[in-house]
Amino acid sequence: MNQNFIKKSFMKSNSMTTRTLFKSTLLGLFVSTLTFSSLAAEQGSQPVPVEVSTVSEGLTTFTQDLPGRVNAIRTAEVRARVDGILEKRVFKEGDMVKQGEGLFHIDKRQLQADVQAAKANLSDAIAQQELNQQTLERYSKLLELGAVSKQEFDTFSAQNEQAKARVELARANLRNAQIQLEYATVTAPISGRIGRAMVTEGALVRAAESTHLATIEQLDQVYVDFTRSSSEMMELRKLFESGQSSNASSSTVQIFYNDGTQFPGSGKLEFSSWSVEPDTGSVQLRAIVDNPDHLLLPGMFVRVKLPVGESESLLQVPQKAVTMSANGATVKLIKDGKLAVQPVELGPMVGPNWVVKSGLQRGDQVIVSNTQFLQPGTPVTAMNKPSGAAQNQTQE
Repeated sequence: MNQNFIKKSFMKSNSMTTRTLFKSTLLGLFVSTLTFSSLAAEQGSQPVPVEVSTVSEGLTTFTQDLPGRVNAIRTAEVRARVDGILEKRVFKEGDMVKQGEGLFHIDKRQLQADVQAAKANLSDAIAQQELNQQTLERYSKLLELGAVSKQEFDTFSAQNEQAKARVELARANLRNAQIQLEYATVTAPISGRIGRAMVTEGALVRAAESTHLATIEQLDQVYVDFTRSSSEMMELRKLFESGQSSNASSSTVQIFYNDGTQFPGSGKLEFSSWSVEPDTGSVQLRAIVDNPDHLLLPGMFVRVKLPVGESESLLQVPQKAVTMSANGATVKLIKDGKLAVQPVELGPMVGPNWVVKSGLQRGDQVIVSNTQFLQPGTPVTAMNKPSGAAQNQTQE
């Protein structure tokens, strides 16, 4: 009996607790509703503070951030020009080498023998030519005496000329043999940093196969090759034709590593293709960059900031002030102390800003803070000092 009494008392206590919690929850919701209603009423009577940016004009340099790749300004592949066994490598891989410096030694015994044979052939040809010359001189005297015919004299004269030609041919063969002997010592065709050796001592190299021995690259200056979209070029060309912008007066480019760090030096635009790549729809460009510390290496991917145009009259607004929809682009601005929605025609994007072709005027205050819960006509006020979007600055 005591157990039943305790059980009934516990159930009654739980029921009272549940009713108390329910009443407390209803009271909290009622208070929250009253608070929200009072805030809404207060907000409706007072202007809502918003962040703004003033539409302005100014000298602006348009730049584009483009992907690029580093290439050596000069690359030379060291290749074998004679046949033979590679006897020795005389450089350290990765070192700087000078033009004409010896790199490899190829077995030259056969080539030395060829030089000696060519010298012997030259001596024989010279001796034969001297004999023919002496014979011709004797026949010349006999011709004056009428002891030989004119035909015999002409024959010996022609033979003497042939002997002279054989001497010149022997000299050429000797020079060729000497050149082949010089090729047995492989030298650096250019100054620069040499890479790894592609063959080892004892390997057979052949001139017919142009055996690749090593590669030398000059890195004191490097090329940065990059591409530019033809569609973006057309957008800027329209601005040029309208007189709102002109080509950039500077050809200096900035280089950035892939992690965003800026390369300490700068480059100069050297080349721009006059044709569009059919596969990519882009235009090839090339910049030359001083690289005294060899920080830029061939094959490295970088970012190139390229100046593409200048303007003193284009209006710009921050990207966050623009709302894109199926009906086009719009911005929210303060007009007569109230929020207004204004359609705009956009030009190209330059860094953090949009270029505005039409729809805004200089001095308009566009709203850059989040106002998605505010309806057009809501009283608003600028909570910050308006700042211009394009006053003497460089835009990306």
